[in-house]
Order: sequence, then C-alpha cells, then structure tokens
Amino acid sequence: MSEFRFEEQKTTSLRHKITEEIRKAIFQGKLKPGDRLRETEMANQMGVSRGPIREAIRMLEQEGVLYSQPYKDTMVAEISREEVTEVLLPMRLTLETFAISKALPALDDQHIANLSQLIEDMKKAAADNDLYRLADCDLAFHEYLLTMSEMPNMLGIWTSICNRIRLHFIVEGRAYEDFTPLLQDHELLLHTILEGDMERIKPLLAHHILGDPSAGGHRHG
Repeated sequence: MSEFRFEEQKTTSLRHKITEEIRKAIFQGKLKPGDRLRETEMANQMGVSRGPIREAIRMLEQEGVLYSQPYKDTMVAEISREEVTEVLLPMRLTLETFAISKALPALDDQHIANLSQLIEDMKKAAADNDLYRLADCDLAFHEYLLTMSEMPNMLGIWTSICNRIRLHFIVEGRAYEDFTPLLQDHELLLHTILEGDMERIKPLLAHHILGDPSAGGHRHG
C-alpha cells in the first residue's frame, strides 16, 4: 500500500463505515489508481477483523473503483479517458434521460424540495471549499433523479458508472475547477425538469454530462 494509513475504527457495525473510509481515501487522492490494498494491513490499521474489510472491498468492486483478481492483491482501479468518454458517459446519459422521463409524471412538491435542498447543500460545500462534500452532493442530486424513476436496478448500474467517472476526473484534476457553472447548471437543469418538457431536458442534460467533446467530454456533473 501507499504511505496513507487508515484510522482505527471504533464501532462494531463496520461495513458501511469502512466502505466510506476507503472510498473517501480514493476520491481524495490519498489512494491512487494502481495502489494495492492488503486486507491484513488494513485490518491492523483500523483495529478490526478482516471480515468487514472484505465486505467493504466487495462493495467497492461493485462500484468499479477497486479491482481484484483471485489470489492476488486488490488494487484501486485505473480508468482510461477512452472508457469514460466512449462508454461510461454515454451510458450515464442514457440512464439519466430515461429515469427523468419515467419520473416526470410523478414529480411532486417533496421531490422538488429534496432536489432544491441538494443544490443548497452543494452551494454550502462550495462556499466551504469542501470538494469531497461538493462531489457527494453533486452525485446525490443525480442519484435522486434515478430513485424518482422507481427502477432500483437502474440505480445499481448508474452507481458503478458515476463512481468510475468520478475517479477518472479526480485523477486528471479536472473536477470542480470552477464552482459557478456547476451550481448554475444544476439550477437550470432543475428548473427545466420542473417545466416537464423532455425535448428541452434532453439537450440540457447531454451538455451537462458530456460537456465539450473536444475537451474530452465531461465538464462536471
């Protein structure tokens, strides 16, 4: 493993907490693509058994940010620009477009309030210059759009796609360079969703997710 060390864990119900600790270390750049994660070493650092470590690793493998081979170490995944721009971003756009179209007929005041609150949370994170929390709020906004469609199988696909995209752009240092367009785009997207016109939503969502193809696709999102 790298020089990064995990903190000792104090609670007994650990799988989700350990998963979040590993995910956070990856998305903050403390663990980088290609770094090896060794269960025994991690268990010793966290003060836990290998069982919850193994469960957390399995969950992060499903998200696509860790990669394991039988009888070999687990590594932080490496994702190419080609995979992101040619495969993952178009898949994400398809999922979110379909989810919004399914969700529009059932859109209510509670949905609107929840989405608006997530944008406010993004603004607070941006004001605090908390990039990790800002990224989480950004993803939570889009995840909520998926949950509104009430198609849980799609959410699992989206989670693995968006986390791999997030890892790629963190590594490239291109995420959240300017907060203003990020916040404005989410507000405009929500306003357009409230109008309920999919023909206006589609190009706006495509621009939001794909951005400028000549610059490698994704702007933020």
